[in-house]
Amino acid sequence: MIKPDNSHSRLVDELGRQIANGTIGQDGLLPREDDLVVQFAISRTIVREATKTLQALGIVVTRPRIGSRIQPISQWRLLDPQVMGWINDTVLSKEFVRDLLDLRAMIEPAAAAFAAERATAEQRAALQKTVASMASAQTTQRHLQADFAFHETILEASGNALLQQLKPVLHALLKGSFRLSMHTKERIHASVAIHKTVADAIIAGEAEAARAATMALLQVARADIEMHGAADKEIPALKQSIPFST
Repeated sequence: MIKPDNSHSRLVDELGRQIANGTIGQDGLLPREDDLVVQFAISRTIVREATKTLQALGIVVTRPRIGSRIQPISQWRLLDPQVMGWINDTVLSKEFVRDLLDLRAMIEPAAAAFAAERATAEQRAALQKTVASMASAQTTQRHLQADFAFHETILEASGNALLQQLKPVLHALLKGSFRLSMHTKERIHASVAIHKTVADAIIAGEAEAARAATMALLQVARADIEMHGAADKEIPALKQSIPFST
């Protein structure tokens, strides 16, 4: 298999982002091949290969004499981390965030229960360290990095090879979910507390307590959605680095 060059990768990324945010494709069609060649100053071959990649991701379907038609988002390969990343960089609908939380609810409580039963001493220590990093973080970006590490550590500690391979997907799911949370110092402290409850249960080897605590964590996220639902139809992009002191 020939690895795509950087021009191909950049074009796929740019087209994916523009389709996701509605910059292109509002008429339901990808711009014509000739137009893309001129717009991006690249070869026709690269355009065609990029279009094939978008086809493989379920984003477009190409038909003779019609061109490349953009598919409904339900047809996209939503569990592909790159696709989820494009979507997360746009304005999210409440319905889509609800779907993210539904999927998290299917994965994370079971992973936490497995981790309580199977985690090594090193993994339990790593989980404790991520909670400490969350508590000591001084910006949202630092907090989110620690939060990502917390959830990825649980997948690693589950001892399940298939769950472990979901780490890139979970990272994208978490990024979408975080749009509605942790905007104030008080909510940060509450987030740390509930994550500590999950960690304590896993470290103690209490599988059902870990499962229940993870469900409680997800219920808090759902409550955030309901809290903002009356005022916000859509969710803006995540602010990356906000000092907690402000």
